[in-house]
Amino acid sequence: MLGPVPDSRVRNVAKIGSPQPADGVDAADLSPAELEVALVRREIVAPLVAKSECTRVEAEEAALLLGCSTRTIWTILKRYRATRRLRDLLPTKGKGVQGHSFLDPRVDAIIASVFEKFHLSRMRPNIVQTVTEIRRRCAAEGLALPSRGSITRRLKRIPDIDIVAAREGRKKAGERFRPVSGSTPNTTAPLQRVQIDHTKVDVIVVDEINRLPLQRPFITIAIDEFSRAVLGFHLSLEAPSATSVGLCLVHSILPKDNWANRIGLDFPWPMYGRPDEIYVDNGSDFHSEAVERGCDAWGMKINFRPGGMPHFGGIIERMVGTAMASVKTLPGATGASIAERGDRNPDREAAMTLPELELMFATFFSGQYHRTLHTHHGITPYTKWMRGIFGDGQNTGRGISTDIQDPQRLLIDFLPLERRKLTQRGIRWGGVHYMDDILRSYLMHGKHDTFIVRRDPRDVSSIWLLSPDDNRYYRIGARDISRPSLSLWELEAARRLVRKDGRADYDETALFAAVEAQRQITSSAAANKAQARRSRLAVERRTRNKIGGEDSKPVATEAPAPLAQAPWRYTEALTPDDDDTFEVYE
Repeated sequence: MLGPVPDSRVRNVAKIGSPQPADGVDAADLSPAELEVALVRREIVAPLVAKSECTRVEAEEAALLLGCSTRTIWTILKRYRATRRLRDLLPTKGKGVQGHSFLDPRVDAIIASVFEKFHLSRMRPNIVQTVTEIRRRCAAEGLALPSRGSITRRLKRIPDIDIVAAREGRKKAGERFRPVSGSTPNTTAPLQRVQIDHTKVDVIVVDEINRLPLQRPFITIAIDEFSRAVLGFHLSLEAPSATSVGLCLVHSILPKDNWANRIGLDFPWPMYGRPDEIYVDNGSDFHSEAVERGCDAWGMKINFRPGGMPHFGGIIERMVGTAMASVKTLPGATGASIAERGDRNPDREAAMTLPELELMFATFFSGQYHRTLHTHHGITPYTKWMRGIFGDGQNTGRGISTDIQDPQRLLIDFLPLERRKLTQRGIRWGGVHYMDDILRSYLMHGKHDTFIVRRDPRDVSSIWLLSPDDNRYYRIGARDISRPSLSLWELEAARRLVRKDGRADYDETALFAAVEAQRQITSSAAANKAQARRSRLAVERRTRNKIGGEDSKPVATEAPAPLAQAPWRYTEALTPDDDDTFEVYE
């Protein structure tokens, strides 16, 4: 092996002064930097060229001094011995042509095909998987395998926007790469423009009887652009629809005193009123006839965001993110992603019912968010709202909104709307027949017309019919007055149960029987749970009585086995004796 190069050799090379070539014509077309490199190389190469034969050890020493490979030294010696030109001592430049491929055209075709059909797909494979797939196909065709560098260089030629569009969709690509332009006009007073949007809450709720996990609910939020105050919200287990929009608007327009007392809210929420304009996305729920007719009836304008420009709804989007951040620490929180959730089990930890979650959101909005400084205007939404309503000494306020004289009509005008034909059995909607005297009068006059009807999803035991005679709504109850009051969620669950049993031609009797069966299961589960608890307490009491005379200190007993979570599977406990029966306050 070649040892270290003597320091004298290195010093001799370093002593080369300013370039003074003997053959000025040869150096005339070289730049100063190229000339300096050529002269340094000539000091090392010239002694080797003068010899009749250069040994391998001498070539390795020269390569070490020049910082190149031994093969490069042999190439330089061959060129310089033939011409004695300084230019032949310079490093050779690549002969490749930009944009030209030296791979087999068949290999290039395979690379292009894998890029298009494999790498730029919704599967989103990484570069290692793409390289492996390309080399596998080349090997199957008996072609030379391309290097990873050749593949990655070709991949870098594809614009990033095209990669994101193919892998995640053009909408995502536009959001990430398209320049942001345009904005909504500024507002100068409360209620000039209100933004509304939905989201799925990152918390699993439980039922109110057995505290068993149900699902993640949906929340619809309305925010005032001027003050950034939350005007209202609606929480439901049903997917976002025109009903969610309507109920959120009703909650935003009406004063919240009665509602706050009903749910137990202890913080003031003075924000309410009829907005001049609502600003929403292009979802079908906002384009529904019920919402459009309701807004027209109450003098509100609907304006839709430009398509493909989500930044126009940034105000409500940030509010939704703030609301979801407030539930991250609640029991049953799912987190915004799998990584954020970690190894937690939200179903097992879930403990909040839908009314409790509603109170939690109401407390957060009215007691915390409205009292926190907002980065947009530098004051709290509560203060901004009050100044916009009552004025601040410099600007005149808008004034308190006029109260709605007919709140029930406001609610009805935003309920889901259908057109149903009147028959001898009444009006049928969702498998239920509705009948009332007003319908009988229409039948007696031979009017089997189609009527506009609306339904409150919280109670579908009745509907509202718009009379064409006086343009008023009339409440129409179920044909069978013995039918119980039930929600749309219960009704649809019962319909699915009946269809699952194979009774496609079901009638109302089967439908309501299914509802009663589900409620009976729930009631039995609650009774069984309470009975099991009373039995366990009775057993513990008998144990304490037996040992009470011997030792006054309590003795630990083995904890009973926990009940199964499913309401139809429970552990039977011992029945208490007559003399051990006592009341337990659940």
